[in-house]
Amino acid sequence: MLRFLFLVAVYAASSASAGAIVGGKAGEHGAQRHTVFMTSSIQDCSGTLIARDLVLTAAHCVANGERYTVKTDAGSIAVSQVVMHPSFRRDLYQTYKPSPDIAIVKLAAPAPGSFRPVRLATEKTFPPHGTSFVIAGFGESVEGDRRVGTFRTAQLVNGGTTGGIMLRLHAPKHAPGSGACVGDSGGSAYRSEDSVLVLYGVIAWSAGRSGKSCGLVTGIVLVANQIDWIRTTAKRLGSKLD
Repeated sequence: MLRFLFLVAVYAASSASAGAIVGGKAGEHGAQRHTVFMTSSIQDCSGTLIARDLVLTAAHCVANGERYTVKTDAGSIAVSQVVMHPSFRRDLYQTYKPSPDIAIVKLAAPAPGSFRPVRLATEKTFPPHGTSFVIAGFGESVEGDRRVGTFRTAQLVNGGTTGGIMLRLHAPKHAPGSGACVGDSGGSAYRSEDSVLVLYGVIAWSAGRSGKSCGLVTGIVLVANQIDWIRTTAKRLGSKLD
């Protein structure tokens, strides 16, 4: 199955489009109401519900034009339309240069009531180093095992910005390595504000140690930096953001 795996030196590590959460926890979490599993005949990704019929995901997940469906507890929902960010460039993404790796997919039917559209971050000021995030996705928990589709979360902290549009997240100091992996691309990076989860980022890539591609660093595209495009696109697609 195509995983968009590429090798590159990042922190003396290898990088890949993000997949399952290595070191993550399965089970109940508030993010489960917002994060969805997307699948096609050649690739699996994650995404976040931002309207009853819209999912925000990674542009590289949908760039090949494959037909995706979104899996829910009430069955599968077909994706009827895809809009990639106009500034996304695959050549930059493939060489790990900053690019707005996000896309919005329109669902053929509204998500079931067990899912809720998430609140979107609008604050464009970069969070301080060490700020805590929760990432969520449906990828592998062990790199290379190819078993995806189980919801997992992991707590990471901000390690710095990339190109002014992305953040690098890693496990807290003295904590076991954890992060996104194959299948988590397009998944969610949340912060809690007044006990409400707010979507701050879209998972774009991951890096690992010693030839691995997962479990060390997770790259996210910041939502607030792209909020105007998100709002304009949702309106053009005839959908209402909460």
